[in-house]
Amino acid sequence: MARSTPDSEESEQYKLATSASHLLHRAEQLASDRFAQLARDTISLRQFAVLVAISEKPGLSQSDLVRATGIDRSTLADMVVRMEQRDLIVRTPSSSDGRAHSVLLGQTGGAILSAMTKHARAADAAILDLLPRTKRRTFLNTLTKLAKLAEEAAAKAERDQKKQAKREAREQAAAETKKKRKQRG
Repeated sequence: MARSTPDSEESEQYKLATSASHLLHRAEQLASDRFAQLARDTISLRQFAVLVAISEKPGLSQSDLVRATGIDRSTLADMVVRMEQRDLIVRTPSSSDGRAHSVLLGQTGGAILSAMTKHARAADAAILDLLPRTKRRTFLNTLTKLAKLAEEAAAKAERDQKKQAKREAREQAAAETKKKRKQRG
């Protein structure tokens, strides 16, 4: 359900200067670069987000971390392996789901989280300080709304995918039953 923007006419050239996705990416680059500069590459801003999500809700599964951080599943899976090797996190078998792991802060992860929080705040300030004070709250509210809508859309897509899988399983079972009946007689 895409909506048009003022410069979205088919005849007009696509412009990065008015692309919401590109501009959001540039803002994220600003924050990531500022964080990396201050953190001296101890961890990335994404790894910091994972540590914060775990500290807020210890024992999250990797799927929960995908939802909490917005990091895609395959990227997060690679990150988790590297973070575990550095003792930033610890994975243990989940008590509620035999296929999943609960993720907790490792000893090193807790210490790095504490040390890097000031750098994350500075990275946030690097963006917010570029805006007039009167626009900062509106900007944060808009980003919060976008994140919430993205989360809701992802949850709906996940529910729809599960419904579709169940529907296909029922259809396959029905086709197999029909085939067996036909073979019998």
